[in-house]
Amino acid sequence: MAYNKRNKLLQQKMVLEIYLREKKDGVSTAHIHREHINKIYPMSRSTLYNILSTPVEKLLKEEENKRASQLSLL
Repeated sequence: MAYNKRNKLLQQKMVLEIYLREKKDGVSTAHIHREHINKIYPMSRSTLYNILSTPVEKLLKEEENKRASQLSLL
């Protein structure tokens, strides 16, 4: 369970890495979910589709920039 947005994005990035590593011609998303992702990160298939449609890298950069600017204020 993610405690903040950054952790959630990092988890989504790991799920994306597994998906991209296993995605080959003829292999369905449902199979990748069932055999590879769901065993490590239990989630529904609709949650996986939400992760696949999220621009994780962009949001992670925004979070890092926000975090850096907040730390510089202290």
